Amino acid sequence: MNRSIKLKSIVHTFAALVIFIMVFQFSSIAFRICKTDNWDTVLYVCVNLLGIIYAVYLYTKYVLKKSFADIYLGKPYPAVKWCITAVLMPLFICLFYVVFTDGVFCREVLTDEDRMYALCTTVLSFGIRAGVTEEIIFRGMILSSLQEVWGIKKAVFISSLLFASVHLGNIDISDWRKVVLLIVAVTIAGIALALVTCETGSIWSSVVIHGMYNILSGDGQIFHIDTEQNFPAIWTYTFESKNWLLTGIPGTDDLETALPAMIGFLIIIFMAGRAVKKI
Repeated sequence: MNRSIKLKSIVHTFAALVIFIMVFQFSSIAFRICKTDNWDTVLYVCVNLLGIIYAVYLYTKYVLKKSFADIYLGKPYPAVKWCITAVLMPLFICLFYVVFTDGVFCREVLTDEDRMYALCTTVLSFGIRAGVTEEIIFRGMILSSLQEVWGIKKAVFISSLLFASVHLGNIDISDWRKVVLLIVAVTIAGIALALVTCETGSIWSSVVIHGMYNILSGDGQIFHIDTEQNFPAIWTYTFESKNWLLTGIPGTDDLETALPAMIGFLIIIFMAGRAVKKI
């Protein structure tokens, strides 16, 4: 394979990561400078979304010299089966914890302002912002750039490993057990989302799965599942366990590193993987 083609693929992948990090940092600065009560989340989400979309548009048009459709950002729009999966999978994860673990379900006493903030943060930031921006970068720019040179299998794995790597900032990386668990769990999620993108031909089904998982899985401020409650949420479920396979990585709010979430994404891998093989 031509070395220059490989090098271009690596450069485009690196550029996508730079765009993701720089826009995230810029929107975070705007959030801190222009904080305006309950509108701060809306401002942050808008700046982050528009920044990613515009930066990717410019890079795609003038550097890659391609259209959005060439990097999985065009049609088709979300498939019905994946929209249904996007809702059922996180709901079953929540149901598992409530039914099969000992814990306390509680509706927190919040002011109307706090309740609205919890809704806005979970839906707009955890759901829409994270779902759209991360899918555009990792299942759009990076997956498509790698796929052209390395093929589907390597592109899916490498893009998913990079997706997991950017989440290392959420944990204490001095503990190798936490690093390994996060890399494995988030790579599994990334593979699932990448295979859905390859099957459908666009990122939009993956956006729905990613966004709805973040909203409904028990990681956000609408319904929060954890061994202890570190921030206000509308509903909480507090269970007692020291098993990392149930709790996920201690000290984080990422249930995706727990076994129930990993099983959910493995099921999606099985479903999407079978469809990709038939393409």
